[in-house]
Amino acid sequence: MDETDFLTDFQRDGYYLFRDFFSPKEVKDISDAILPAHAIWMDVNREHAVINSNYLTSTRYMSDTEARTAVFRFIASAKMVSVAQRLCPRGVYFLNTQLFFNPANAARKPYWHRDVQYLGVDEATQQQTILKDTLLHFRLPFSEDPGLEFIPGSHRRWDSPLERAVRLESEGHKNSEDLPEMVRMSHRPGDLLVFSAHLIHRGTYGLDRRSFDIIYTDFPEQAKVAVSFEHFPNADELALCYHSEIFRTV
Repeated sequence: MDETDFLTDFQRDGYYLFRDFFSPKEVKDISDAILPAHAIWMDVNREHAVINSNYLTSTRYMSDTEARTAVFRFIASAKMVSVAQRLCPRGVYFLNTQLFFNPANAARKPYWHRDVQYLGVDEATQQQTILKDTLLHFRLPFSEDPGLEFIPGSHRRWDSPLERAVRLESEGHKNSEDLPEMVRMSHRPGDLLVFSAHLIHRGTYGLDRRSFDIIYTDFPEQAKVAVSFEHFPNADELALCYHSEIFRTV
């Protein structure tokens, strides 16, 4: 892979797909650690189980010390962080984990959104945030995934009138409508799909969809959040992580 091409493509589009980035063993090892935690999350949070589980490294869901250590070492590995460093010149920090799956309600349709719309801040602040902060999803499919759909370049600009109306379901539009210029990126086990959470994007449902996301940022998490959710490594786990600095909080 040519680093210049990767950076140029990502900066232009807001996403980049690394084909065959992981070996079958790497995929198996991380899925073996994550899927039991996901199963516990689903049992505990059944009423909230819509399309994804989260905080999977929390001690509430992952009590196995060996599994937690393996996942944190993976998240903080040179292989993963070296990619994030290209996109986060201010520094790389860990935020959270999620696992995406097909909704139980087969009638539910994929919906366009930007992650920033769920922060509970006004639209002017959202517009400032997408230009100021870097928020990255590193997606590892555990099985073949029908893909994510993006509006390329939308991580660097605000919505067109049509995009906004569809995303926010105003003026009679639905957030499941197709949009002009949308691109679908399908991916399979072994791939790494990196994308900006600031993009206008939506999932695609179908197949045996189970895709694991690690979220990196260029700003540290608040210590009170890490304490509340217990999803950051303890001192012993931290000592075994190569890039332990990514778990710094403020």
